[in-house]
Amino acid sequence: MKNIFTLSAGLVLLAGMGLAFGATPAKTAGAAAPAVTKEDVKVNEFKDILFKLVRQDEYLDEAIETLDSSNGKMNLQDISAMSVSLKTIANNLKHVSALNKSEFSSIQPGSPLATYTNTILSYSRKVNRKAGEVNTLVAQLAVKNKKATMRDAVSSRKGGKKGRGKKISQMIEEQKAMEELAAQVKDLRGASRGLNATSKWLYIASK
Repeated sequence: MKNIFTLSAGLVLLAGMGLAFGATPAKTAGAAAPAVTKEDVKVNEFKDILFKLVRQDEYLDEAIETLDSSNGKMNLQDISAMSVSLKTIANNLKHVSALNKSEFSSIQPGSPLATYTNTILSYSRKVNRKAGEVNTLVAQLAVKNKKATMRDAVSSRKGGKKGRGKKISQMIEEQKAMEELAAQVKDLRGASRGLNATSKWLYIASK
Protein backbone atom coordinates (compact mmCIF):
# COMPACT_ATOMS: atom_id res chain seq x y z
CA MET A 1 0.00 0.00 0.00
CA LYS A 2 2.85 2.38 0.84
CA ASN A 3 4.36 1.81 -2.61
CA ILE A 4 1.02 2.55 -4.27
CA PHE A 5 0.69 5.91 -2.52
CA THR A 6 4.31 6.79 -3.26
CA LEU A 7 3.93 5.82 -6.91
CA SER A 8 0.71 7.83 -7.20
CA ALA A 9 2.32 10.95 -5.75
CA GLY A 10 5.37 10.42 -7.92
CA LEU A 11 3.28 10.19 -11.08
CA VAL A 12 1.41 13.35 -10.20
CA LEU A 13 4.61 15.27 -9.53
CA LEU A 14 6.28 13.83 -12.63
CA ALA A 15 3.29 14.74 -14.78
CA GLY A 16 3.42 18.28 -13.43
CA MET A 17 7.12 18.51 -14.17
CA GLY A 18 6.51 17.18 -17.66
CA LEU A 19 3.98 19.90 -18.33
CA ALA A 20 6.39 22.51 -17.03
CA PHE A 21 9.60 21.39 -18.73
CA GLY A 22 8.75 18.93 -21.51
CA ALA A 23 8.98 19.92 -25.16
CA THR A 24 9.54 23.60 -24.44
CA PRO A 25 10.47 25.50 -27.60
CA ALA A 26 13.73 27.38 -27.56
CA LYS A 27 13.36 31.03 -26.57
CA THR A 28 14.43 33.66 -29.02
CA ALA A 29 15.84 37.02 -28.08
CA GLY A 30 13.10 39.39 -27.07
CA ALA A 31 10.41 36.66 -27.03
CA ALA A 32 7.60 37.31 -24.58
CA ALA A 33 7.34 34.98 -21.57
CA PRO A 34 4.26 32.73 -21.66
CA ALA A 35 1.33 34.05 -19.65
CA VAL A 36 0.69 32.36 -16.33
CA THR A 37 -2.92 31.18 -16.20
CA LYS A 38 -5.15 30.71 -13.16
CA GLU A 39 -4.95 26.97 -13.78
CA ASP A 40 -1.13 27.12 -13.59
CA VAL A 41 -1.37 28.93 -10.28
CA LYS A 42 -3.81 26.34 -8.91
CA VAL A 43 -1.62 23.46 -10.02
CA ASN A 44 1.32 24.99 -8.18
CA GLU A 45 -0.82 25.47 -5.06
CA PHE A 46 -1.86 21.82 -5.06
CA LYS A 47 1.70 20.69 -5.71
CA ASP A 48 2.75 22.70 -2.67
CA ILE A 49 0.11 21.02 -0.50
CA LEU A 50 1.18 17.61 -1.73
CA PHE A 51 4.86 18.37 -1.18
CA LYS A 52 4.18 19.44 2.41
CA LEU A 53 2.17 16.26 3.04
CA VAL A 54 4.90 14.02 1.68
CA ARG A 55 7.40 15.68 4.01
CA GLN A 56 5.19 15.11 7.07
CA ASP A 57 4.76 11.48 6.04
CA GLU A 58 8.55 11.13 5.99
CA TYR A 59 8.90 12.81 9.39
CA LEU A 60 6.33 10.41 10.86
CA ASP A 61 8.32 7.49 9.44
CA GLU A 62 11.37 8.79 11.30
CA ALA A 63 9.41 9.19 14.54
CA ILE A 64 7.99 5.66 14.27
CA GLU A 65 11.43 4.20 13.55
CA THR A 66 12.92 6.02 16.55
CA LEU A 67 10.15 4.92 18.92
CA ASP A 68 10.14 1.35 17.64
CA SER A 69 13.91 0.92 17.82
CA SER A 70 14.08 2.36 21.34
CA ASN A 71 12.41 -0.79 22.71
CA GLY A 72 10.60 1.34 25.26
CA LYS A 73 13.80 2.86 26.63
CA MET A 74 14.31 6.57 26.07
CA ASN A 75 16.21 9.01 28.23
CA LEU A 76 15.13 12.55 29.10
CA GLN A 77 16.81 14.08 26.07
CA ASP A 78 15.26 11.55 23.69
CA ILE A 79 11.77 12.07 25.10
CA SER A 80 12.07 15.85 24.91
CA ALA A 81 13.37 15.70 21.35
CA MET A 82 10.47 13.47 20.33
CA SER A 83 8.00 15.94 21.86
CA VAL A 84 9.48 18.79 19.82
CA SER A 85 9.38 16.69 16.65
CA LEU A 86 5.74 15.66 17.11
CA LYS A 87 4.73 19.23 17.94
CA THR A 88 6.31 20.42 14.70
CA ILE A 89 4.55 17.75 12.66
CA ALA A 90 1.19 18.54 14.29
CA ASN A 91 1.57 22.25 13.52
CA ASN A 92 2.51 21.45 9.91
CA LEU A 93 -0.55 19.21 9.52
CA LYS A 94 -2.76 22.01 10.84
CA HIS A 95 -1.20 24.33 8.27
CA VAL A 96 -1.97 21.87 5.45
CA SER A 97 -5.56 21.60 6.73
CA ALA A 98 -5.84 25.38 6.51
CA LEU A 99 -4.53 25.27 2.92
CA ASN A 100 -7.14 22.62 2.08
CA LYS A 101 -9.90 24.81 3.47
CA SER A 102 -8.69 27.79 1.46
CA GLU A 103 -9.22 25.77 -1.74
CA PHE A 104 -12.86 24.89 -1.02
CA SER A 105 -14.26 28.08 -2.52
CA SER A 106 -12.38 27.79 -5.81
CA ILE A 107 -12.46 24.06 -6.58
CA GLN A 108 -15.13 23.01 -9.08
CA PRO A 109 -16.86 19.63 -9.65
CA GLY A 110 -15.16 17.72 -12.43
CA SER A 111 -12.00 19.74 -11.99
CA PRO A 112 -8.84 18.40 -13.68
CA LEU A 113 -7.22 19.01 -10.27
CA ALA A 114 -9.11 15.96 -8.96
CA THR A 115 -5.96 13.91 -9.61
CA TYR A 116 -4.17 16.05 -7.06
CA THR A 117 -7.01 16.05 -4.54
CA ASN A 118 -7.20 12.26 -4.75
CA THR A 119 -3.47 11.93 -4.01
CA ILE A 120 -3.73 14.48 -1.19
CA LEU A 121 -6.54 12.44 0.33
CA SER A 122 -4.50 9.23 0.02
CA TYR A 123 -1.54 10.79 1.80
CA SER A 124 -3.79 12.31 4.46
CA ARG A 125 -5.18 8.87 5.26
CA LYS A 126 -1.67 7.49 5.34
CA VAL A 127 -0.52 10.24 7.72
CA ASN A 128 -3.56 9.65 9.93
CA ARG A 129 -2.74 5.94 10.24
CA LYS A 130 0.88 6.70 11.08
CA ALA A 131 -0.18 9.22 13.73
CA GLY A 132 -2.22 6.40 15.26
CA GLU A 133 0.83 4.17 15.20
CA VAL A 134 2.86 6.86 16.97
CA ASN A 135 0.12 7.06 19.59
CA THR A 136 0.34 3.30 20.22
CA LEU A 137 4.13 3.33 20.50
CA VAL A 138 4.15 6.28 22.89
CA ALA A 139 1.50 4.58 25.05
CA GLN A 140 3.73 1.50 25.25
CA LEU A 141 6.71 3.70 26.10
CA ALA A 142 4.71 5.40 28.86
CA VAL A 143 3.84 2.06 30.47
CA LYS A 144 7.46 0.89 30.44
CA ASN A 145 8.67 4.25 31.69
CA LYS A 146 6.20 4.17 34.58
CA LYS A 147 7.27 0.66 35.59
CA ALA A 148 10.94 1.67 35.46
CA THR A 149 10.25 4.78 37.52
CA MET A 150 8.42 2.79 40.18
CA ARG A 151 11.24 0.25 40.29
CA ASP A 152 13.87 2.95 40.58
CA ALA A 153 11.86 4.75 43.26
CA VAL A 154 11.75 1.57 45.39
CA SER A 155 15.47 1.08 44.86
CA SER A 156 16.02 4.71 45.81
CA ARG A 157 14.18 4.36 49.10
CA LYS A 158 16.28 1.33 49.97
CA GLY A 159 19.60 2.77 48.88
CA GLY A 160 19.21 6.42 49.80
CA LYS A 161 19.77 9.18 47.26
CA LYS A 162 19.76 7.25 43.99
CA GLY A 163 17.71 4.55 42.32
CA ARG A 164 19.75 2.42 39.93
CA GLY A 165 22.04 5.37 39.25
CA LYS A 166 19.20 7.88 38.86
CA LYS A 167 18.53 10.79 41.12
CA ILE A 168 14.98 11.37 42.32
CA SER A 169 14.96 14.75 40.54
CA GLN A 170 15.93 13.04 37.27
CA MET A 171 13.07 10.56 37.60
CA ILE A 172 10.64 13.42 38.18
CA GLU A 173 11.92 15.27 35.11
CA GLU A 174 11.53 12.14 32.97
CA GLN A 175 7.97 11.70 34.19
CA LYS A 176 7.16 15.32 33.30
CA ALA A 177 8.71 14.82 29.87
CA MET A 178 6.53 11.74 29.32
CA GLU A 179 3.43 13.74 30.23
CA GLU A 180 4.44 16.42 27.74
CA LEU A 181 5.05 13.76 25.07
CA ALA A 182 1.59 12.28 25.70
CA ALA A 183 0.07 15.75 25.29
CA GLN A 184 1.89 16.25 21.99
CA VAL A 185 0.68 12.89 20.70
CA LYS A 186 -2.90 13.85 21.54
CA ASP A 187 -2.46 17.10 19.61
CA LEU A 188 -0.93 15.18 16.69
CA ARG A 189 -3.90 12.81 16.57
CA GLY A 190 -6.31 15.74 16.50
CA ALA A 191 -4.32 17.43 13.73
CA SER A 192 -4.15 14.26 11.62
CA ARG A 193 -7.90 13.67 11.94
CA GLY A 194 -8.60 17.28 11.00
CA LEU A 195 -6.32 16.97 7.98
CA ASN A 196 -8.05 13.78 6.90
CA ALA A 197 -11.45 15.48 7.10
CA THR A 198 -10.46 18.57 5.07
CA SER A 199 -8.71 16.42 2.45
CA LYS A 200 -11.81 14.25 2.10
CA TRP A 201 -14.13 17.21 1.57
CA LEU A 202 -11.70 18.82 -0.87
CA TYR A 203 -11.65 15.62 -2.93
CA ILE A 204 -15.46 15.32 -2.85
CA ALA A 205 -15.78 18.93 -4.02
CA SER A 206 -13.50 18.26 -6.99
CA LYS A 207 -15.29 15.10 -8.22
